[in-house]
Amino acid sequence: MFQQEFRVLTSDEQASVLQLVQEGKAPGEAWETVPAERFFEEMLAELTELYYAHPLAQEEIGYVGMADATGWTRLGLNELEPREPEAISSQPGL
Repeated sequence: MFQQEFRVLTSDEQASVLQLVQEGKAPGEAWETVPAERFFEEMLAELTELYYAHPLAQEEIGYVGMADATGWTRLGLNELEPREPEAISSQPGL
């Protein structure tokens, strides 16, 4: 539409492109093999999933997620948490 890559378009130009894709009216041969409406629906679903994968977005909607899970405090090499099992040696007497 604007003879440029999407990422270099202005915000208004990007919004225009997305609006036409959503409506199934985007120009171009690409939409002959992939319906624009289907592409937009899939893209929206993926972006929503990615957005809500971030802990701050989850917090924003009141989801505490793993807030009640036990955290990791011993982060050094070969440091085990009290709840982790000790390694079992395969050699007798060790």
